[in-house]
Amino acid sequence: MAKKRLLECSFLIPLRRDLSLSDGKQHRRAAWKWLDDQLMMFDGATRALELYEGWYPDPETGKRVTDRSRKFWVALPPGALRQLRSLLKEACRVFRQKCIYLTVAGIVEFVREKDDESS
Repeated sequence: MAKKRLLECSFLIPLRRDLSLSDGKQHRRAAWKWLDDQLMMFDGATRALELYEGWYPDPETGKRVTDRSRKFWVALPPGALRQLRSLLKEACRVFRQKCIYLTVAGIVEFVREKDDESS
């Protein structure tokens, strides 16, 4: 039986809504449940138990933003990348983020809700 070639993809979801887009409060359980349910389209996912802390300059203000995030992994065939990007665009809205950090086989992208393509 031939095995499908899968790409390892990971992404980060900050624990709090973006302060410049929203109120900076923690996400409700319903948002995390929504994500868990959506990830079933890829036959499941893995979530790190530890949190990841990061920082970056806000692209609009230039001010330093620090956040703590949950990390998720999914393994999927190359043809499913469009579905993952689409899910993450929706996640930008659900989690009130300007963008979501996505890594596809070691290559970084920033998925934005309104982008036609990720960058």
